[in-house]
Amino acid sequence: MSIQQRDAILLVDDQPGKILTYHAILESLGETLISAGSAQEALAVLVKTEVAVILMDVCLPDIDGFELAAMIRQHPRHEKTAIIIVSGVRLSQEDLVKGYKIGAVDYVPVPVEPEILKAKVRVFVDLHRKTKLLRGINEELETRVAERTRQLEATNEMLGRSEERLRLAADAAQFASYEFDVAQQRFQWSQNVCNLLRAPSSDLGSLEGVLKIVHPADRRSLLQRFTRTHDDEQPLEMEFRVAADAASQGLWLLDRGKLVGNSAGEPQRIVGTLLDISMRKQAEEHQTLLMGELDHRVKNVLANVLAITRLSSAGATSVAAYVAALQGRLQSMSAAHDLLRQCDWRGADLRQLVSVTLGPFSANAANISTEGDTVMLPARTAQSLALVLHELTTNAVKHGALSSAHGQVSISWHAIEAAGDVPRFSLSWKETGGPPVVEPVQRGFGLTVLRSAASEMGGSASLNFEADGIRFDFERSLVPTSNTPFRIRQEPEPDPKVEHDATVFRRVLVVEDELLVGLQLSQDLEDQGYCVIGPACTIEQGIELVREGGIDCALIDVRLGDATSSPIASLLREKDIPFALTTGFDGQHPMDHVFEGAPRLSKPYNASSISTLLQSLR
Repeated sequence: MSIQQRDAILLVDDQPGKILTYHAILESLGETLISAGSAQEALAVLVKTEVAVILMDVCLPDIDGFELAAMIRQHPRHEKTAIIIVSGVRLSQEDLVKGYKIGAVDYVPVPVEPEILKAKVRVFVDLHRKTKLLRGINEELETRVAERTRQLEATNEMLGRSEERLRLAADAAQFASYEFDVAQQRFQWSQNVCNLLRAPSSDLGSLEGVLKIVHPADRRSLLQRFTRTHDDEQPLEMEFRVAADAASQGLWLLDRGKLVGNSAGEPQRIVGTLLDISMRKQAEEHQTLLMGELDHRVKNVLANVLAITRLSSAGATSVAAYVAALQGRLQSMSAAHDLLRQCDWRGADLRQLVSVTLGPFSANAANISTEGDTVMLPARTAQSLALVLHELTTNAVKHGALSSAHGQVSISWHAIEAAGDVPRFSLSWKETGGPPVVEPVQRGFGLTVLRSAASEMGGSASLNFEADGIRFDFERSLVPTSNTPFRIRQEPEPDPKVEHDATVFRRVLVVEDELLVGLQLSQDLEDQGYCVIGPACTIEQGIELVREGGIDCALIDVRLGDATSSPIASLLREKDIPFALTTGFDGQHPMDHVFEGAPRLSKPYNASSISTLLQSLR
């Protein structure tokens, strides 16, 4: 990246150590990092420099971060600059609302997660860069349109030659021009208007005919645009949509006109142009959707991390053991993420997945043998299988074959080809030569993941505690299929120690395609005395469980893979079963109408918020 292409990132903090930390985290982005130890230094930088992102501590020596953010917003250059607030003290809800009201776009708690901070800053730097590009394009576009309009006004008195000149200019710039007679309510159009509006010219002579091809939501504004010509405050510029049909679906037009009066100053005609701005509108919509999708993915990652954190704590015997287990599991997910990123999230090679998962245990390499075919795993299967392999390996090191000098672990996998059937693969983990093993009485995180992963990955699995070690066998298809086994939790006996409210729903359907999030959600519900039906990981599984009946209410994730759970929601509404949404999308993200009115629980969530949500469904 050249110097001219770099964008500036302003780091505002009065602690040099934290500034150095931010430099270490963000220097790989290749952007220009500028440091400021106080609000005055930050303002001095912003007066001279345009920055893409401001990373700001709340507590500064001269004024607090909220006041500084408000001052920054007063500068025209930085009205839209992304401000990320950093705080070592957990901010109250009022402080968060205050920060967002003054223009902060995000909040990062200390200690910061390097990858999350880097990802957030990268997004806003990219957004800043694209905004500058779009601004330049729009300025160039407006310059061209203004120039053409001036040409029309300048040559209006020379009607004979101007018509030919206008036709040539309109063909070159791909816009249409018109003249509207205020008294007669009639239009005269340039010859290319039919191509622009995808409508026959016979329909465009009157104002009524033009309004018919305009989108119903924009007709009233366009009518006022041409009938309230006596109002000096009425703008002569607007954007509107053409009514959707096979030819003009998604067509947006920019109308710019000039009101021309007679010698007495009375409005006589409007001369203007129509320009196709559909591409610009599509880019804006796409950008909005991308931001919503990014928010959804980040919250899903946070929900997974929270689930790992809570599930790992259940069987921890000490703080050190808890930290080690948590670190290993997060590193396993990170390794799988890196593999998927290298393949643009299309999938991951099973051999590479095994290699990177077992990499941290290289000291036991002599006791581990691997063998298998070339198998490309789907993205979701790769993520779950990485966690399964990590749990098997850590268990073998602590309690199984790898805890003994003579123990051996054999990992093998094979592609299965069957005529007329979808491709499948199998994986086998076998331990020999280790100490005797017995099935544990209490189910910990690792055992829960092993027994649940088959359902989440859409396959079948068996876990056996043999005399000289664990044996784990797994098989699934390499393409999505609706005929995959899944588990259904049976209704437990009522706990006499827990008081149950008869008016509260007890049988709750859980629809969640994230393995760890589903496990944690199910555990939280069961701890509160609910019976969990599922979790269902696919649309087909969810529909099957709803049809089987015996459900009081449902918690459904909005996004299941690349689709939404709207078919499940539709069936629940048909059966008059209340449901709530668990989602990483914010309230502004567009959703299917079937979700309208349903209570929403944003990821990541906690046990108390789940209970409150279910009580609201009574």
